[in-house]
Amino acid sequence: MTLLPTVDRRDVLKLGGAAAIAILTPVGIGRAPPAGSAASTIVIADPRYHDSLIFGESLRQHGAKDLTLASDRAALWSQTIQPRLRSGLKYLAGLTLESDLFVLERLAEGSGMRISYVGFHDWRRPQDSAHTLSGSITLDLIAAALIKGNEHWARNLGQALILIKESHQAEERLNLKCAMKVGCGPRFFVSWLMRWA
Repeated sequence: MTLLPTVDRRDVLKLGGAAAIAILTPVGIGRAPPAGSAASTIVIADPRYHDSLIFGESLRQHGAKDLTLASDRAALWSQTIQPRLRSGLKYLAGLTLESDLFVLERLAEGSGMRISYVGFHDWRRPQDSAHTLSGSITLDLIAAALIKGNEHWARNLGQALILIKESHQAEERLNLKCAMKVGCGPRFFVSWLMRWA
């Protein structure tokens, strides 16, 4: 007997929404930012969640341009982010819900931006938090920021992410458990970094 993967209503809605948005989004840009341009980063913060705003602010203090996650993700991408690819945008970072990353990844597919790092941050267990980090960047700084983070985890995570230098290493994965508390908001966040390929 062959078992087929199960797809629930949420998966169908996410895929259908992403497909509809992708159809409306202009095709990718034909050239990379000029060599030697200053590395630039945009950080996306969700105004509904305090931890996301703190993460965004920590990157902004290091020179990143911050954007508010708008309800119209397609317009945010096509009108604000994609035009900046022509003028040297190199990184896009965020601390969002997983569904927001899913949509932004679909929008970024035709532009040449690719995920370099993803961190899943889960507080659904009462005694501790679980963090699964993966990416083609060195994860040591991020892990250290989370371990010492406690109530300042989002700020420390942002500061660690902005300091990470490019790496072309094979993807690595790291699992952590920490005794830290999350602020008001969801009990599951995703931190991420996209890089202009």
